[in-house]
Amino acid sequence: MHKPQLNIETEAFLKWRWLATWLPFLMLMGFLVVTEFVVFEERQRQIALRQQALFSHTGEIRVLIESELNSSIHLATGMVSYIQAKNGKYDKQEIQAWMQNLQKSETSIRNIAIAPDNRIQLVAPLEGNESAIGLYYPDNPSQWPAVEKIIRERKPTLAGPFELKQGGVGLAYRVPVYLSGDQYWGLVSTVLKAESVFAKAELRAKDLDIAVALIDQETANGNKPAKQIWSTNNFNDNNALSFRIEVPGRDLALQAQYLNTLENQWYLWGLRILGWITGGIVSVLVLRIVRSYRQQKLATIALSESREQFMRAFTTAPQGMALLGMDGKWLRMNPTLLQLLQFEEIDLQQSNSVDLAAELHTERLLQHWRQQDESSLQYEIPLHRKDGTQIDCIISIALVESKKLVQSYWILQVIDISARIAAEARLQDSAEYTQAILDNVADGIMSIDLQGKVKTINPAGLAIWKMPETQFVRESFIDRLQCHERPQIYEQLQHFLEGCALLRPGQIAPLNFETQITDQYGDKIDIEVSITATERKDHVELIVVVRDISARKRLEIMQSEFVSIVSHELRTPLTSIIGSLKLIDGGVFGKLPVGLEKMVRIGLQNGQHLALIINDILDMDKLAAGKMEFTIDDHALDPLIATAMENNQSYAKQYQVHFDYRSDPALSVRCDAQRFQQIMSNLLSNAAKYSKPEGRIDILGEPIEQDGKPFIRISVRDYGDGIPQQYQDKIFKKFSQVDGSNTRKKGGTGLGLSICKEMVQHMGGSVGFESQEGQGSCFYFYLPTIA
Repeated sequence: MHKPQLNIETEAFLKWRWLATWLPFLMLMGFLVVTEFVVFEERQRQIALRQQALFSHTGEIRVLIESELNSSIHLATGMVSYIQAKNGKYDKQEIQAWMQNLQKSETSIRNIAIAPDNRIQLVAPLEGNESAIGLYYPDNPSQWPAVEKIIRERKPTLAGPFELKQGGVGLAYRVPVYLSGDQYWGLVSTVLKAESVFAKAELRAKDLDIAVALIDQETANGNKPAKQIWSTNNFNDNNALSFRIEVPGRDLALQAQYLNTLENQWYLWGLRILGWITGGIVSVLVLRIVRSYRQQKLATIALSESREQFMRAFTTAPQGMALLGMDGKWLRMNPTLLQLLQFEEIDLQQSNSVDLAAELHTERLLQHWRQQDESSLQYEIPLHRKDGTQIDCIISIALVESKKLVQSYWILQVIDISARIAAEARLQDSAEYTQAILDNVADGIMSIDLQGKVKTINPAGLAIWKMPETQFVRESFIDRLQCHERPQIYEQLQHFLEGCALLRPGQIAPLNFETQITDQYGDKIDIEVSITATERKDHVELIVVVRDISARKRLEIMQSEFVSIVSHELRTPLTSIIGSLKLIDGGVFGKLPVGLEKMVRIGLQNGQHLALIINDILDMDKLAAGKMEFTIDDHALDPLIATAMENNQSYAKQYQVHFDYRSDPALSVRCDAQRFQQIMSNLLSNAAKYSKPEGRIDILGEPIEQDGKPFIRISVRDYGDGIPQQYQDKIFKKFSQVDGSNTRKKGGTGLGLSICKEMVQHMGGSVGFESQEGQGSCFYFYLPTIA
C-alpha cells in the first residue's frame, strides 16, 4: 500500500528544499576550493624556499669552480709578469724549474707551455709532452683561429673543452705576452684537467643533492641552446637556476637544479586530505542538520495533513464513523452515521451509547478490549433509530489511548448490513429454488473435478445408474462411464481434461458424445453426455449433463427397420409397375387413346419419382448404418466428368441449359467412380432444375491444398435465382428443400444433397456451397488426389 503524498509544494518550501539539497554540496565545494588554495600557497612557499636554498647552494658551487679556475689563471698571470719583467729574455733552466714547481703545486694543471713567437719552446712537465716542443700554432688549423683571436684582442682566454692526447678532457688558459712598446712576444698556455677543476664542485653538488652544469653562453644562437662545457650526470635543463661565472675571455654560466624536483608531496597531500576530510565532515553534519530539520518540518506538515485527511475521511466516509468518550457520551459523529440512525447531531450528543444498543456500554467494551489483548472489537448487532425502528449493522470498535492524550476515547465504524442480510435471504431462497429445479429435472446433472471425482449429483443422475449417492461417489465419473472399454471416447475425454488444465474455461468448447453404460443391475443404457468447463474461485470445475437416450435409440432402430422393410416391399412391385407402364407407353399393345396415353405417362412419371424416393431412402439408410460399400481407386477426372455430363444430358435438354466444363486433363482423384457419378448427378440435376432457360452450367476442376494435403475441387455453378439466406444453414439436412410446400414448383425428396455430403465424407473429402440470392449458386466438393 502506498503512503499518501503530502501537498506541501509551496514556493517557500521549494526554496527551502532547494537550499537543503544544495547547501551541503556547496559547502563541500567551498572547502575543496579553500583546501586547494591553501595547498597551492603552501606549494608556492615551498618552491620559494627551495629556490632561495638553491640560490645559496649554487653560489657555493660557483665559488668553488671560480676558485679552481682563477688559481690556475693567477699562476699563468705570474708567469707572464716574469717574462715581461725580463723583457722577453729568460733563463731557460730557471723558468723550467719554476714551471715544474707551479705544475706540481696545482693538481688541476695538466701542463704549462711557453710559446715565444707562437712556437712552443718549454713545457712542464716535459714527460709525456715531448711532441708539443716546437709546435707552431699558425701551422695548427684547429688551434690557430682561437690563438689569433687572443693576439688580436690582446685578452687572455679560457679555451675548451677538448680531448687530451693523454686522455681525458682539458681546458686551456692562453695569455698573450706583450713587452714594452706593445711588442707581441708570444703565448703562455696553461692546460687544465677538467675533471680536477670540477671535482670539488661535483662532490659538493652531490652533498647538496643538486645537479649543475657549466654552459658556454657564447654558443647560444637563436633557438639553438648553449653548449654544455661540463655537467653532473643527472642534470637536465628544465627549470634550472643560472649564475654567471667570472672567467677572463669567456661568457660562462653555471646552471643548477635540485635532483629531487618534487616538493614535500606527502605534506601537501596530507594537508589536502585533511581539508577534504574536514569539508566532508562539516558537509555531512550540515546535511544531517538540514535533513533533521526537514524531517521535523515534514513530520509537522504530515501531522497536520494527517489530521486534515482523517477529518475529511471521517466526514465523507461512506460508512458511519463516531468518537465515543469513556463515559459513553458521543464526542463526534459523521453525517453518514446521523443519516443512518436518523438523528440530529445535537440529539445524539445528548444521548448515551447504551441508548443505541446495550452492547455499547463502555464498561463492557473496556472489559472485552482487555480480554482480547487490546485488539479491535467487532459486533453484528441491531441499533435503535430515533423513530424506534432497528437497523442491522456491523460495528468495529477500537480504543485510542496514550499518555499524551488528555483523555482516551473509542473510535467506532458502523456499516449498514441490512441490505446484505436481505440479499442473503433472497440468495437462500434462490439457492433452494435452484436446488428444487435440479432435483426435479429429467436429465442427470453433476459437478466433477478434473480428476473425475464427483462432487454433487442430482436425483435424475442417480436414477440413470440406479444407485444411491453414497455408492455412486465412491468411483470417479470416468469409471462410471466405462470409458476404458471405448478407447475413442476415452481419448476424447482425456484430451478435453488436458485442455481444461491448460486453458481458461471460455476457450474450451463443450464435449458431447454418446455412449452406453451398465447400471447397478447390469442393464445396458444408452446415454448422451455433455461436459462443460466452468471456472470457480481457485479451480476449474466440470458440469456434466447426462440424458438417457435408450428410448430414442430403440425408436431409431425401429424407424430404420421400418424404412428398410417398407422400401424393399415397395421397390419390387413398383419396379414391375414401372416396367409394365414403359411397355404400354412404348406401344407394345398398340396405339393408345389420347386420354389413356396421358394417364399412362402420368403414372409412369409418378412411379419413377416414387422409385427415386425409395432409392434415396435406401441409400440414406445404408449410409447411416455404415453398410454402403465404397471402392476407392485413382481415376482421371476428365472421363468421370464426361460420363456425368452424358448421363445428365436429358436434364439439360428438359430445362434447356448446356454444360460447360473446364479443367486440366492431367488431374486425377481418389474416389469410388459409381458414387462420384451419383454425386455429380445430384449436383447437375439440381443446377439444371434451378437454372434459367438457355442458361449455362459451369463445371470446374482445379487442384487445391488443405492442411498441407493435395485435393481436387470440383464445382458446379448455375446462374439461377440462388438460395435464400433463411434456407442456407439447413441445405444439407435430410428432407430439406428450399421450397418445402405442397405447391412447390420443383420436385425432389430433399435427400440428394444430404446423401452427397455423406458420400463425399466417406471418400475422405468435404462439401460446401456459395450462393447469392438472384445470382445463382455454386456447389463444390473436395476429393483427395495423388501428391
